[in-house]
Amino acid sequence: MVYGEGKVIAQDGGKMINKNTQIYCSFSSNPGNNGCLFFNSAFRERKINAIYKSFYSNNIEKSVEAVKTLHISGFAVSMPFKLEVLDLVDEVTKEVDDIGSANTVVNNDGYLIAHNTDYLGAKSYLENYNFDLIYILGNGGFSKSVQYACKLMGKGYELIDRGNWALTKELKNKLIFNATPADFVSEHSSVIDGRPFTESGKDIALRQSKHQFKIYTGIDYE
Repeated sequence: MVYGEGKVIAQDGGKMINKNTQIYCSFSSNPGNNGCLFFNSAFRERKINAIYKSFYSNNIEKSVEAVKTLHISGFAVSMPFKLEVLDLVDEVTKEVDDIGSANTVVNNDGYLIAHNTDYLGAKSYLENYNFDLIYILGNGGFSKSVQYACKLMGKGYELIDRGNWALTKELKNKLIFNATPADFVSEHSSVIDGRPFTESGKDIALRQSKHQFKIYTGIDYE
């Protein structure tokens, strides 16, 4: 067993789980496999002695307590915990403070630091589109990250939430970003679906996961 970048690296290629194995995870009310596939492959390829597991949670406060009790090294949060988790951490990065939501938390011996990589995934994905204005559905934690990405890109956006949802019927030939957990289909506009089980959502999730990997390990993914 050797050490590098402050992380335990397994000489056997990370095939063996042992007492030194670091644990990373995610908490969601609707967990998926995207994180498991990405991180476990990345750990294995780089011979990092760590594992990643998605967990169902309906109580993020209890989940955070488990993180501290079990010395879990870091975790991701999905909807609907991106805002609530801010009340449970000890420190937030500037981006989290600016955005108002977090999706990544690092545990340093019980001291929790919240990060946001959602905006980086959204920004990277949106750079493939030529637009001046985008309509963002929802105003939750993920939506706030998309809004922040648009601000960094110098792009305009308009929010559509429950209060003005009827406007969706009037949108034609527009670019729309669905940042809600609900289905949204438009025959007249281009829709980017940010939900992690959709094609575009998986792409965005992969882009932001590469930034999470560096936060967790201190190692550039690429």
